[in-house]
Amino acid sequence: MKVNQEEKEFITFTKAARLLGYTSSQIINRLIDEKHLKAYSFPDSSTRKVCRHEVLSLIQLSVSKDSVDSE
Repeated sequence: MKVNQEEKEFITFTKAARLLGYTSSQIINRLIDEKHLKAYSFPDSSTRKVCRHEVLSLIQLSVSKDSVDSE
């Protein structure tokens, strides 16, 4: 199975928080603790990152849920 380029892009917790509309990256730690996101570690870096595609999926899930709730 091929994985498109967007699914392979990893971003920092700070950037992920900003995509979700937060100013603090602590929300990303909470989402990881609650198993909504997965943190990834890489051998060339001490910084954990998240998959951009997974963060965007949370936004889509939220938008979908909001549209169902408003009906």
